[in-house]
Amino acid sequence: MSDAAPVLARDRRWRWVVLCAWWLAVLPVWADTCPPPAPTLSPAQLAQARHGATNRGLLWRIEHGGRTSWLYGTLHVARVDWVVPGPDVLRALQASDVLALELNPLDAESLKPLTEAGDPARTRQVLTPARRARLADALAHACLPPNALTSLRPALRAATLMALSGRAQGLYPEFGIDMVLAVLARQAKKPVRALETAALQLALLAGRNAEEEAVLFDSFMDTLQAPHGGAVLGRLARAWADGDEAALASYPSWCGCLDTAADRALMQDMLARNGPMADKIAALHHSGQRVLAAVGALHLVGPDALPELLRARGFSVQRVPTRSAPKPF
Repeated sequence: MSDAAPVLARDRRWRWVVLCAWWLAVLPVWADTCPPPAPTLSPAQLAQARHGATNRGLLWRIEHGGRTSWLYGTLHVARVDWVVPGPDVLRALQASDVLALELNPLDAESLKPLTEAGDPARTRQVLTPARRARLADALAHACLPPNALTSLRPALRAATLMALSGRAQGLYPEFGIDMVLAVLARQAKKPVRALETAALQLALLAGRNAEEEAVLFDSFMDTLQAPHGGAVLGRLARAWADGDEAALASYPSWCGCLDTAADRALMQDMLARNGPMADKIAALHHSGQRVLAAVGALHLVGPDALPELLRARGFSVQRVPTRSAPKPF
């Protein structure tokens, strides 16, 4: 595990891509002071963190045809002391043949749609003078230079700012659980498979035309500047860290993020991805591979979540009880 430090450092060049694709994992806090940068962990600190790693998040064992795979609900940003997965997740990764994530953050080519600026005419249509002023104010609050995100589409700039705002509470995308698992899988020479495409997530986050993107931009910026954002973020992070399935399942009732028609439509579209992801997880399993499928925790709670969808596809699905630490990875 100590080798993860330089690998993670190299992989941070993709952090903007990961933030844009996975913004829904966090709700932000609006801060008037610059947040501290992500701490730099030495190999010795990582080894110490590995020794004291605690189980966090939601883990299920899924079985079909005499073979076992796993589902893990992640948080796409994390605190520094969450950087090492807990023993149950490490066991699942050790026992798996393949890691399946929403997107593969280590595959730069597949992520290109999320880093392309798009049609300049559409960008000009979305970024009216009022929206440009709002974006400039948000960048200043985030302590970023005015041109920091100009390579991204307007809605993805707002989504990225939402994810970055978690820094004010010690939550950093550099330590996102998905990225850490991808690095560990690569170190163990296990393939990483994407359950979705960047193009699909781009269509979801940036809309199909300028009008849809403008609505999404406004929705993201409204959420970014909401006064309740800090409390929601803290509650979401605590619920994930505690493995509190009930709190996560009731998220729509306390997030304050479904107040507009645009917000509700986006949430519906986000969760509609569960069916295709369940099909791909099942296909990987039926191909003879043991799979650790790690996706945002909100995809694993509720009546139409992945555990229920895989039960409907004939899998036995059970939450994994906490156990003692595994052997070194």
